Amino acid sequence: MEIKLSTYPTGNIVYKNTYPDNFDGINDVNEAVLTFEKDGIKYHIKEKWFSGIHIGITEIHPHKEERFCFESSQQHIGFLFCLNGAINYGNDHQQQDTFLSLIKNEQDFNIGRVNSIRFNVTTKTRYLYIQFTSDYFRQVTGGKPDNDIKSEIPKSINPEIGLILQQIISPKYEGRVKRLFLEARIFELIIAYINQKADKQTRLLKKEDVEKILLAKQLVEYDLQNPNSLIELSRRVGINDYKLKRGFKALIGHTVFGYLYKIRMEKAHYFLSREKKTVNEVSFLVGYKNAQHFITAFKKHYNILPGSLNKS
Repeated sequence: MEIKLSTYPTGNIVYKNTYPDNFDGINDVNEAVLTFEKDGIKYHIKEKWFSGIHIGITEIHPHKEERFCFESSQQHIGFLFCLNGAINYGNDHQQQDTFLSLIKNEQDFNIGRVNSIRFNVTTKTRYLYIQFTSDYFRQVTGGKPDNDIKSEIPKSINPEIGLILQQIISPKYEGRVKRLFLEARIFELIIAYINQKADKQTRLLKKEDVEKILLAKQLVEYDLQNPNSLIELSRRVGINDYKLKRGFKALIGHTVFGYLYKIRMEKAHYFLSREKKTVNEVSFLVGYKNAQHFITAFKKHYNILPGSLNKS
């Protein structure tokens, strides 16, 4: 996956970075920070990314009106927040006179599924853009239509959202705790937008419960070979099993063991198709003691035999 910022219409590349599929990096939270000047324009770009999510904070200091194009090699869904200055933007296929405008402390659910955005800035501008892969966003929202969510977002950033954004911009943690913290804040952000029509159980979850459920999600992902029972998992994260069961389904879109199955199949597909491991190796790596049980599960999920993927 690649993200690129370039001048428009010249196409001169300002910044470009390449990421693993689905933003899956080698660290719990992957980061890049860059400050530079190009053609008389000053830039400060800070990125954070992890599975399914990319967070970009960009500051541009132009001397006059400047036009840019933001491109992603895969379609994404995003929230755009103007923190300072002003930004005029729109889908790259739109005409100039249909551009939308944001000024300081305004926001937008950005134009549905896109992979190219044009925007103009005329003054010192700082914006935050949180983008999600389509699969991640569909998983988190339970398949809620993009336009349905967009219609619920007011243009002004209220104090609740402003506080969440500050915590996303400047988290006070490191490593896995930092990822858990960021993902919890992003869940809060999404819940705040869909709260009026959200499932009752989701609305009743406290912030600390959301963080515990997300920790449970992390534990499921990191221990495929020896998964915890629901009772064990609830004890490890400090929440009762009933609340974990209901809250996990409301937030993640799967039951705990439905999610375990999903992750096992996705990891297996990667090991087979990318690393060309044998079926027996992959069966063990994703937690199946019996290779035949793995083969049956894989065929049910993907409608193909796993052995067909690891052939050159």
